[in-house]
Amino acid sequence: MRLLTVLVAALVLATPAVAQQPPAQVEAFPVAETARLGQAIWRQDVAAARATDALLALSDGRPPDGLVGWIVVEEGDAQRVRFLTGTADAPHAFKDVVVDARLQAGPVTDAADPDLSPDEIARFAARNTAASGIGALRCAARYNAVVLKNPDGDGWLVWLLAATSQANIVPMGGHYRFQVSADGRTVNRREQLSGSCLDMDKRQAMQGGQVVGLVTNVIVAPRPLEVHVFLSLLNRVPIYVMADQKLWAVDGARIQQVEAPRR
Repeated sequence: MRLLTVLVAALVLATPAVAQQPPAQVEAFPVAETARLGQAIWRQDVAAARATDALLALSDGRPPDGLVGWIVVEEGDAQRVRFLTGTADAPHAFKDVVVDARLQAGPVTDAADPDLSPDEIARFAARNTAASGIGALRCAARYNAVVLKNPDGDGWLVWLLAATSQANIVPMGGHYRFQVSADGRTVNRREQLSGSCLDMDKRQAMQGGQVVGLVTNVIVAPRPLEVHVFLSLLNRVPIYVMADQKLWAVDGARIQQVEAPRR
């Protein structure tokens, strides 16, 4: 009970510092699907980061000449990170790194075939289409992109995730979700997943020497979103989400409603 009292009191500290026009409500997936998507976003983001580290280690930290981006392709429990050259409209496979189920990066290898499959071309196009359609709420100098198949039909879901290089900072706000057509060329829907920018210090998750969690409000959905699962996994802290006058606990890929203490 004392823990929840501390959390509810901490909601005052989670009030966004940058006020914006209230955004539209976004699609909230069922809890099980939210957990699955959040975990998939985290796995792809980590795979891209570890593969990039492996690639840069071969060139003293400098990106190879002509690099135009990368895509991540699922291969069973593993993920193949494909680094691309050419142009945004005509990309070619350059280097590959396979990241295994434990999120360990394998060696950097030359792409066996420079030609991408139609699925890979559409995946890269979806990433670029979303990046060109980001909204006015820009909460970070750099955004990371994650591209997954849309579970509700044809096409892609693309997340643009506000990123930071500052230790202990968790970008709780500023993330976007896009529904993009199957060919990757058209944004069918753009969703702003927060009402404002909000950077939180991970050290706020500590109370009395033990991990309590970060606390945030959500005004664009009636329950936690997949970005909260992603952020909890990435930062290894529970996130408590107040949405629609209910308190939810997001601990990695586990989401459950909890009872707030009565005042």
